[in-house]
Amino acid sequence: MKEKLKYFIINKSFDYNRGLFENMQINGSALCFHSEKNTGVGRFMTRIFDSGEQETEWHRLVIHTENCAAEDLKVTVYASDNIRLRFRENDRTIFDLFEDKRYSLREKAEAYMPFIVKQTSGVSDMLLHDVKGRYLWVLIEQYSSGDMAEIQDVRIFLPSESWIDYLPGIYRRGDSDTHFLERYLGIFQTLYEELNDEIANMSYRFDPESADRDFLKWLAGWLNITDTCIWNEEQLRKLLKNAVRLYRMRGTKESLSEIIELYTGEKPFIIEGFEIREIAASVPNGRALLEMYGEDPWKVTVLVRPGYDTEVIRRIALEMLPVTSELNLVELDPYIFLDNYAYLGVNSSLGYYRPAVLDGSSQLMLSVLGGKEGNNVPPENE
Repeated sequence: MKEKLKYFIINKSFDYNRGLFENMQINGSALCFHSEKNTGVGRFMTRIFDSGEQETEWHRLVIHTENCAAEDLKVTVYASDNIRLRFRENDRTIFDLFEDKRYSLREKAEAYMPFIVKQTSGVSDMLLHDVKGRYLWVLIEQYSSGDMAEIQDVRIFLPSESWIDYLPGIYRRGDSDTHFLERYLGIFQTLYEELNDEIANMSYRFDPESADRDFLKWLAGWLNITDTCIWNEEQLRKLLKNAVRLYRMRGTKESLSEIIELYTGEKPFIIEGFEIREIAASVPNGRALLEMYGEDPWKVTVLVRPGYDTEVIRRIALEMLPVTSELNLVELDPYIFLDNYAYLGVNSSLGYYRPAVLDGSSQLMLSVLGGKEGNNVPPENE
């Protein structure tokens, strides 16, 4: 019985940092193309993988990218059973050279040229059935004209497994020279393996933390969240994680405050109409409060800081507002205006410390220029 497929995977910052790269930078779980002129070639060399067995037959290499067509990729595969090499008249090991920070990635790639076993362009998914060696590493060159291209993950499968091994011996003997049948079956084998992988990892699709953006929208549809376009990916993940709890609290002040905070990143100020009626009846000039907030006890006023899209916030707030209530959404002004929405410490202040600056607008109070040291009184005859 054949050994079950195993794989090495590179899909987080720790993995990328164990490799070498130039004209690229780590962005979360991806390695993004980056250069000062937004043009050139981004290079990434994976760490050297050890299968643990001599003459290992490798199976498949898969590179997942974003905003980068397969035509923009050049892939070089290195493999060896021997770790020794000759570099600049010195005997080194492939691991020593890899870790030596005195040499650039290009210099190391040149030194590794005797270990090249496969080199191709325009392909992001390839079979490695003709690659043998205990140690394997890969150089990915990404040609790009912008900073949007990125490598999302790299997977290397082993040991070699071909569907031709399940056919009668006559087919294997007849295909030993051209390998046409093996490569032809490899197309369907790849589709089958990808489908099996999708099914095996289906549970990750239902987790807001691990699902991709497109699947997040599908999950949102299950919860009747229709305005997915107004949420960025991080906000949508948080919303899905808390959606069931929020909808259980629907119609309360807490749920309204929390869903707006998910969008804006800060708690809004919420005043319910019945609160204003009670306060207005107990303070002088309470009529001014009623003019601002209204006399309807079911009216809910939501105060948000300036800078947000109020129409989007309105749509979000209406999802959590009881049908019997009326929404009054107010964008606070960054200054005091009497008989308007002004809150001390929120969008207004009585004063603040300002150091003296000779800018033509500051006032210098009780200060004298040119006076004697330690004396604030102007010198005589001046």
